Amino acid sequence: MEKKWRKMVWSNGRSFMENLAVLLETTLPGPTKECKKIEEQIDCGICYAQYLPHDDELGGSSNEPDYKCDNPCCSRAFHTICLRDWLRSITTTRQSFNVLFGNCPYCSDPVAVKSNSS
Repeated sequence: MEKKWRKMVWSNGRSFMENLAVLLETTLPGPTKECKKIEEQIDCGICYAQYLPHDDELGGSSNEPDYKCDNPCCSRAFHTICLRDWLRSITTTRQSFNVLFGNCPYCSDPVAVKSNSS
């Protein structure tokens, strides 16, 4: 085995994983291409409630989670008001005009939500 390792030529034209597979004379597992589909989430990923109490200050006509993360492996649902408040509490959130830009609390993919209810 030691002779094989000495003969093995590390190629800069191959990735680290490809060189390692050649060295070990095996096929290494790669990242999964499909995400495990979790049952449909209907509760808000921030407040963990399905419905918000009706309050004129909250704005919006729906009390159900109305925002969903675009990452198909995450797909967490959020109430817009909860996501807005959460993004406002994070120092890395950026605002452009009336839109808050930040990261999903679960998968860190980009999310954007209006900064006011109107």
